[in-house]
Amino acid sequence: MKANNKIFMRKDTRAQVGIGTLIIFIAMVLVAAVAAAVLIQTSGVLQQKAQATGKETVQEVASNLEITQIVGAVNANNDNFTAINITMKVMAGAKPIDISQFVLALQDKTDRTDGITYNISTSTANKDEFRVFELRDDDESLNALGTSDTVINSGDLIYISIIPGSLTFPTREPVRIEIKPEYGASVVMEFTTPSSYGTNENVILYP
Repeated sequence: MKANNKIFMRKDTRAQVGIGTLIIFIAMVLVAAVAAAVLIQTSGVLQQKAQATGKETVQEVASNLEITQIVGAVNANNDNFTAINITMKVMAGAKPIDISQFVLALQDKTDRTDGITYNISTSTANKDEFRVFELRDDDESLNALGTSDTVINSGDLIYISIIPGSLTFPTREPVRIEIKPEYGASVVMEFTTPSSYGTNENVILYP
């Protein structure tokens, strides 16, 4: 008697399930890769903006100028100033500063003159202008008269001459000077005129 040899085939669907899982896995990997690329790009942009903002903040907050002396040129009647001369330099480590962008303000006891700007064309300043004179400029970054070389940097020493105009500064009266550079904090100096001008042609007001 012959054995009945039958071949039985078992239907197995697990391979189809595995292919579907693989497709889903690949799709998740692609989505994760795209998301990661977007995050990396966004973080790079944010980092650049943060660095730029940080530099701008440091520039705006830090004071880049140092006033070393203020001298008043006394008029012939010994009761007021014909000019106020401010000697200054760039702070150590500060970037070059364009003095043509300075805006000054001068104030006596009752009045104030704002918007005093740099006069680059002539050697005589009006009441709403100031002149700049170089005392030390080894790299020749500043040529104060009639040129576009108006930059001071570390090591330079200059003085600014302001004409009081209608402002008056008799003895024992308060004086306020504000220097606003293009970048950095404004420099503000407040002091009181001396009790007597005597016969001096120049009076040291600060320090």
